[in-house]
This record gives sequence, structure tokens and C-alpha cells, in this order.
Amino acid sequence: MITVAAIDDDRMLLYGLRTWLAPVEDVRLVQVAATVDGYLDGLGGADAPRVVLLDLNLRDGSDPADNVARVRAGGGRVLVVSAVPDADGVLATIGAGAAGYLTKSHPLDVLVEAIREVASGGSAISPELAFVLSRDARADRPRLSPQERAVLTAYASGATLAAAARRAGVAYGTAREYLERVKRKYAEVGRPTRTKLELADRVREDRLDLGGPGR
Repeated sequence: MITVAAIDDDRMLLYGLRTWLAPVEDVRLVQVAATVDGYLDGLGGADAPRVVLLDLNLRDGSDPADNVARVRAGGGRVLVVSAVPDADGVLATIGAGAAGYLTKSHPLDVLVEAIREVASGGSAISPELAFVLSRDARADRPRLSPQERAVLTAYASGATLAAAARRAGVAYGTAREYLERVKRKYAEVGRPTRTKLELADRVREDRLDLGGPGR
């Protein structure tokens, strides 16, 4: 059973989530809160739900990236959701360790699949997230495709290249080419990356950990 919490200040949405998720046999909504403080207080020392649905912009004015970091520190994996896409906010939350992003316009089955993916240790890369990531133009960060990121994060976190390829759903030779592209892209922005340890350093520095260890 995948336990889920939702942090959102839209009370109607929280009520709807309970109703929508009730028939889903492997997902159970166990906690809701309007703020991160309320969520953390509600844990009361108990184990965190496996997945936390976190609204991108809460009305209390809290910082989205800080919210992700605080939820993760409490033990939950974060799936960010929002009504209106905000590229800078999305990038900040991914940098802070969110495992994925969805807009609230997606149907329930897409949300459920994203929850399952995040609960399994993977990344929920929606079309909106892929679009934002492809246009991340900060000067010292290479522009990596979602597939390159998937191979990089799995490989750098300890997986073999073969395991990283399986996790990303690509052939071994394709995964090897992705890693070579990643190394070239880092070199082009003045951050040479030649070894697996250096790849791991880049993942930590750029907070790219979307997927965790490969399986």
C-alpha cells in the first residue's frame, strides 16, 4: 500500500482527492494539511507517508524549494503539483529534491501513475516538467534532456551503466552515449566531468537527484 499525504490550501481539492483516490486499491490518502508546518506537526513522530503531494505555491507565502526540503527532511518523497505552471518555481523545487511535477489539469489516472512512480523511487517527468527542464538556461548548468538526467542520476547514485539503462528504459549503448553527452555538456560550461565520482559531484552540486539509486 502506498501511503500519501497532500499539502494544499484548496480545501475542495483535498476533499476531492479523498473521493478520487478511495477506489484506488494500492494508494491510500492518510494525511492532508494546508501548510508544511501543519503537515510536519501532524506527523507527530510517526513515519512519513511514502509520497507527499505538495502544492507549488501555498497561500502562506512559504518558499517552494524550502517546502520541498522540509518535507524531504521529514522522510517523504515529494511530487509537486500546481494549477499554473511557474518555470522558476518548478526548477527550484526539482533542485531541492522533488521527484516530479504535475499540473492539476491532468486526469486522476495520470496522478496515480505518477504517485506509483515516485513511490518506487523513480521520477514523474510530466510533459510540463520535461519542457521546463529542456529550457533551464542557467549559465553554469548544462541543458540536459530528461533521458540524459535519468541515466545520469541512476548511474551517479551507484547503479551500473546496464542498470541505469534499464531504469531509463533505453538500450545499453544509448545510455553510454547519453553519459558521453552529459560529460561533453559539463565540459562546455567549464565544469569538466570525467569520472563516476565527478558525475556524482555534479548531481549533488546541481541537486539533480530525481531518481535515487538504480535498481
